[in-house]
Amino acid sequence: MGKKSIKEVGTLFWYTPFILVNMVVGASSVLTTLVALSLGASVAEIGLMTSAGAVATIIFSTVWGRLSDMSGVRKNYLVFFFAALGPLYVLLGLASSVLQLVLLNTLIMAFTSGVTPIAVMYVVESCKTKDWHGEVAKYNSITNFGAIVGLIVSTVVSAFFRTSLSFYLMSAFCILAAITLWKVGEEAKITFERHVFPIRSFRDAERLLLHRSFFHYLKLRRVQLPRRLNQFKPLQLLFLACFIQWLGIFSFMIGQVPIMKDLKLSDSTILAINAVTGTSAAVAFSKIAPAVKTNHKRLISSMTILRTALILYWSAFPIFFIYPVQYVFVFPLLSSIAFPITYAIMWLPIVTSAISFAPPNRRGATQGELLSIFAIANAVGSAIGGYMISTFGYTIGFAVAAMFTLLSAPIFSRIDLE
Repeated sequence: MGKKSIKEVGTLFWYTPFILVNMVVGASSVLTTLVALSLGASVAEIGLMTSAGAVATIIFSTVWGRLSDMSGVRKNYLVFFFAALGPLYVLLGLASSVLQLVLLNTLIMAFTSGVTPIAVMYVVESCKTKDWHGEVAKYNSITNFGAIVGLIVSTVVSAFFRTSLSFYLMSAFCILAAITLWKVGEEAKITFERHVFPIRSFRDAERLLLHRSFFHYLKLRRVQLPRRLNQFKPLQLLFLACFIQWLGIFSFMIGQVPIMKDLKLSDSTILAINAVTGTSAAVAFSKIAPAVKTNHKRLISSMTILRTALILYWSAFPIFFIYPVQYVFVFPLLSSIAFPITYAIMWLPIVTSAISFAPPNRRGATQGELLSIFAIANAVGSAIGGYMISTFGYTIGFAVAAMFTLLSAPIFSRIDLE
């Protein structure tokens, strides 16, 4: 009896390794920030740590996606990433300084940057039907479930033990994910056209791996911005709009955990609020986003305005420093329900449009490029947000973030989203 694919074993088991890894990825950012704050990190240092991780994502996400496209391999890359993350999270749990956290978090981001673009294409190419839009939505929903479970586990651990102990559990989840995918998974049949490119010589490897190839690939050395937006191609417009909006989002997000700590919320309460965020996102991806049939331009415009309003809502939180409220956690909790719904409704048309706009042999790499756009926005936005909050306070910092978010609306309106 031959080895069965995960899809043949069952849908839930098919997603098991991705659930396990997202238990780690979903909680890692909040946990790392909480541990950094406990070690005395400032908001600016939190921004530096986040920016360093984002730079690692920028460098490696497109490279991983491109390597996967050219080699014709998805599964083996994912097994490698999952296995490599195990010992790194053990080291993260042992970190005793902000500098150690920054370095280890950066290294972890270099590996996790390859998970999303390759996993999305692995799921799409393993889909037996032509409904890959639905498969992407299902993937996002189920992996969000993993993030929720990871946050719940971390909430329980931090309520009774040191918060950093959660990193040891994360290590075990990563190793288990690698073993599960390696034992039961099989390489997907290529349902999207892509070039299999075996490296036959040193010159092939040099062209593929040297930094010149990477920068040329992103066209950073020969950027010639069109004078008018209508000269951009649809994929370029999509990348530009995503960059500007998420520049504002990441400028805002860098201050969320610090302001909740300044409001005297415990680590377990902050993790629980993030678990609610993940729950809201999972419901939104599985139930709300697929059911939304309205015009995507109008939809994204509405979601952009709503996201801007929610950021401005957070800008009012410093009033609780002056007038304390007993149940202050309710205010960030309400936002944690609404914000991920806007994200889910926007994300599905963005990802599916990126796949549709891309050439057939570069769809995996395009997912990596899209992740790179978010990583660049994360790197720049985290630095801006950390500086603005440290210099001018939460209110002005969040107001600037809201302004960037709103500026993306006119660009999205020019794109015919799928």
